[in-house]
Amino acid sequence: MKTRLLHHLQFILLLLMATAISAAAAAPPAPALIAPASGASLPSPLTLSWSAVTDPSGILGYNWQISTSSSFATITAQSSTNGQTQDTASGLPNGTYFWRAQAVNNAFVQGAWSQPGNFTITGAGPGQPAAPTLAPTKAYSTFHPREVIGFSWSPVPGAATYLLQASTDPSFPIVTRIQFDNIPNPVFSFAIADEGFYYARVYAVSAGRILSVPSNVITFSVFYNNPLPAPPSPLSPGNGVTLNLPITLTWTDVANPQPSGYELEIAKDSGFNQVEESAPQLNNASRTELSLTPGTKFWRVRSHQGDSSPTTAAVTAWSKSGSFTVSQAPPAPVSLALATSAFYSGNTTWVALQLSTAAGANGAVINLTSSNPLAAPAPATVNMPPNTGWTQFQMQAGQVTADTPVTLTATLNSGSASVQFTVLPPSLKSISVSPGTINGGAQPQAIIMLNGQAPAGGAVIDVASDSPAALAPALVNVAAGSPSAVFAISTTQVNANTLVHISAGWNGASVSTPITLTPQGQPSAISLSPASVTGTGGSFATVSIASPAAVDQIFQVTSSNPAAALTPNSVLIPAGAVRGGFNIFTRIVSAPTSVTISVSGGGVTRSATLSLNPLSAPPPTTSATLSVSAMGRSGERVTSTPAGISVAVGSTGSSSFASGTAITLSVSNGRDAIWSGACSSGGQKTKTCTLTLNANSSVSANVQ
Repeated sequence: MKTRLLHHLQFILLLLMATAISAAAAAPPAPALIAPASGASLPSPLTLSWSAVTDPSGILGYNWQISTSSSFATITAQSSTNGQTQDTASGLPNGTYFWRAQAVNNAFVQGAWSQPGNFTITGAGPGQPAAPTLAPTKAYSTFHPREVIGFSWSPVPGAATYLLQASTDPSFPIVTRIQFDNIPNPVFSFAIADEGFYYARVYAVSAGRILSVPSNVITFSVFYNNPLPAPPSPLSPGNGVTLNLPITLTWTDVANPQPSGYELEIAKDSGFNQVEESAPQLNNASRTELSLTPGTKFWRVRSHQGDSSPTTAAVTAWSKSGSFTVSQAPPAPVSLALATSAFYSGNTTWVALQLSTAAGANGAVINLTSSNPLAAPAPATVNMPPNTGWTQFQMQAGQVTADTPVTLTATLNSGSASVQFTVLPPSLKSISVSPGTINGGAQPQAIIMLNGQAPAGGAVIDVASDSPAALAPALVNVAAGSPSAVFAISTTQVNANTLVHISAGWNGASVSTPITLTPQGQPSAISLSPASVTGTGGSFATVSIASPAAVDQIFQVTSSNPAAALTPNSVLIPAGAVRGGFNIFTRIVSAPTSVTISVSGGGVTRSATLSLNPLSAPPPTTSATLSVSAMGRSGERVTSTPAGISVAVGSTGSSSFASGTAITLSVSNGRDAIWSGACSSGGQKTKTCTLTLNANSSVSANVQ
């Protein structure tokens, strides 16, 4: 909803894309202004029109601007079109204005602005809403950065929405103002991060997007050092009272309450050195405490009002402290409560258990009894954690065939609390089809939902259709213990939109849901990228139609070899689009394999071939060079076999061998050699090492 910088999103896109293009690109010519005639006097709203221009790359759209100055130093209003040569301007108070237009080509290059025209607004014309009256900001006009500010204004008859603007400049320049549009009601709140003195105004907007003239302008300030409101005041409980849990604390609202703005502290001492409960970010001026230890408590509250510095919160002073006493009597159950109002067979619900005071340091074991363990099997006991007065546990309803009343009772320290509820038999809840509008010939999915879970043996649901264009199975089984079942509906092609109702019945109850079948289009092409795949690389199929459709187009997809190339059953082309796509998941093949991927709809099938290649051994690499250097006593030599290297002591030699060649190197009449490969063991003066060369590998031998 928030719009900074420019008044219209299309204008932003056109302007930014245009300025990003190289200045060397050719610009389209400037249009000529047509209406209103220069110097004309007329009411608002008004129609702006200009001449069409041409460009070798085509025209993407037009921008227009209105200003109170012929230099256009400050822009009052601006917008753009998608190629249309006229637009409506509104929201202009009485006065004289200048306007101009420019073209943007398909290369996103802005053309020159037209020669400016001028006109005078003399009043409100038909269709323009009345201006709202903007009230002063809520509570006060001196706010902190990031403090939420409340605005309200008079409702306007015929207004569909409202538009609120704020700026540090009373002329509300487009490039710096803050704007919120599509506000449905005459109230709005927002926070500002930047300091400054601000101006605000609001417009009423008709259903046809015609703006009223702006409201009156109000002012407010946003500064870190603005004053803080008075703190809240405690209301209840009254000081000195003794209470059982749960205990609700209430206080007065501050002048400008903030979302999650209140902070509460409860302590065991009046100096708040032993804080037992710290509850920040509270939305309302109340808090119900479920777990407090016995004894006297002191409490206080304050409010956060944005920031007092870039790193510090703006917080009111703490309120005056209140006091109360939590009963020191042994804890006993106060209440049991189910989280659901309708407890169906097989469903699980949370049960909340509240004690009068928190359990001691060792916790507590609460006994539970159910008046009907078959309908509502409860655990025998529930453990309350130490120093806690509230917990919850889960309970699953048993299967019943009729409404069955149950009483659940919790007992501790000779005290008890009960809750009465009814376990309901499973029943038919709903049937739905997704999508609800689909091409005839496609196969949507339907789901039947139960209240609760199906009994032993399952629930056999009768299903019917009121039209042969959509056929459902006569019976659908919801498995025992399951809350739902999914099934497919077969549809046939239709020549016009056809409404069909699918109904379901069980145990005297029935539900239904509509499906709208639409004429199915025809795929015009299918392409694969890539069209040749090795291993599990996968591919993506793009399906096209000749022109956009008003509804989603769903076509059937098949693979001639699903074991090698798996596809989904259908592909969706969204309404208004001309392309859709799907992934193809490929598996490893042992031989070259061709798979036909087909898409069908409207009696037409389009196909493409996907080539699958087997994995192979790594391709041969280039030959590698073996380099050997030798040093040692006079007369020692290093040789290699096969022949190719003969290295005398103190010299080096090399030879090239094809990749994968096994090279045997020998050291004769010398000391042990250390090779950069695995060598045979042994203490002889002659060693043999065998290495298999890879591309770019080398080995050296040093003889000592």
